[in-house]
Amino acid sequence: MATIQQAVQVMVDKLVADMNGSTPLSAEEQTLVTNAIARLTDNAKLEQAVVAVAQEHLDDSTQLLQQVATSAINNIDSAKADLTASTAELVTRAAKLALLDQIGPLTQQINEVVANNTAATPKTLFAIKNIDTANNNVNFRRSTSVLAIYNSDGTSYLTRPSYTANAATDTCRLDHLQISQDGTSSTVLKSSFVHNNAFEQNPATKVYQHGASAIVPLGLKAQPNDVSFEIVYSTQESLSANATEYGGIFVLGQGFTSRTLPKQDLNARDKFGIPTRSSYNHNEVAVLYNNQKHCLVVIDSGTNLVVEKYRDGNHITNIAIANATEYQNYVDSGDFTTMVFIANTLAQPHGINRYNHSEAAMSSYSYNYYGYFGLLGSEVKMAGDKFNAHYLFTEEQKLQPINYIFTSNSEPYRTQSSNGTENSEGEVNVVMETLDGELLSSYCYRSKADSLGYDGGVIATAIQAMNPYSHIGVINEHYLYNQYGLARTCRAI
Repeated sequence: MATIQQAVQVMVDKLVADMNGSTPLSAEEQTLVTNAIARLTDNAKLEQAVVAVAQEHLDDSTQLLQQVATSAINNIDSAKADLTASTAELVTRAAKLALLDQIGPLTQQINEVVANNTAATPKTLFAIKNIDTANNNVNFRRSTSVLAIYNSDGTSYLTRPSYTANAATDTCRLDHLQISQDGTSSTVLKSSFVHNNAFEQNPATKVYQHGASAIVPLGLKAQPNDVSFEIVYSTQESLSANATEYGGIFVLGQGFTSRTLPKQDLNARDKFGIPTRSSYNHNEVAVLYNNQKHCLVVIDSGTNLVVEKYRDGNHITNIAIANATEYQNYVDSGDFTTMVFIANTLAQPHGINRYNHSEAAMSSYSYNYYGYFGLLGSEVKMAGDKFNAHYLFTEEQKLQPINYIFTSNSEPYRTQSSNGTENSEGEVNVVMETLDGELLSSYCYRSKADSLGYDGGVIATAIQAMNPYSHIGVINEHYLYNQYGLARTCRAI
């Protein structure tokens, strides 16, 4: 109605203009126009007629709008249905994706279980290649003791003491060996005859019996991460068994004059709880190894200064340590491992006799033994003149001691009887683990006699060394009837 009123108003305005023009309407005409306008503005039927005309066009529009609305509603319903289905699928997939948070730890747990089961399953050993020369002469006896460092690349570095001393025979050899990753070769890094009546400052062919040694991964002073394995000696300064003649520690490549005499009886424990040894007794030598600088660390007896020993020389620091508290604080503030040396002469390592529970050298074919090399509780059984010692040199280039736990069962040899000749056999099982209890591997070796009526060798020490990275090692029964020099590389399957 507002639109009609506006139209009427426009017409009135035009009439007024015309009236003011040259031919204005008469008074009668004006009255007629006014009445007409009033009737137009008040005529409801006219309004209905106008609306009806509009509606006649609106019907089509409304119908179109309804069609559009219906289509939209149908499309919306269809879209809603699709959206509902997609949402359900998405929720399902999201629920599955949410399982990834559980799958990760579960997969890790499964892998750990599989790894533990694999490590716990005893692996049978198979001989590959001879290390020693087999012979029926007693001069070819070899020690079953060893100080082993297992490199993460699969190679192994072994210090094998002599069985005895004072002769130029195999039984008096101190060997430092490298065993290849596949066990097909062994390289003699250094071999010397051990004597207690001869002394060489820079051992070429002779090593003094009252000493110890080790193979140590050492870096360079300017390049600590350039690591290579080097022989390190602990020795007297003269031909004397007296502890007061103890001369100190030196790297073979640097010579005797580079030796450092550690401050006597000043000791600290590394992060594993293994103490250093500085009593000046030839069989009690243990030195800190710096896992960041890859050097040995010795507190100089004369100056109290920390001396770092690299394979290309000594670095004398300005750090002074006067007592055990300062020493322990120094160790606790860094990353150190205690490197224990093994005596130059050690025929067989010690174990516990199962029959009488006494600890003694494992030298009998007929006894059963058990024990460990490493650290259990607070008791350390590593190297020196009684035990073997085993270390890892990890991928992170850190020296890490491990536990070597063993048990053996041997059947004594039997001679002919009414049932015929019965031969003995024996078995030794070995478990290797980190000091915090992580199982690395498990090995088993079984031996039978080669000669009728005789034993199958000294079984307890038969697994001399095994690299848990490559599962390559050395087996050595020490002696079979009429035969010595039995060490050979082996592979675990």
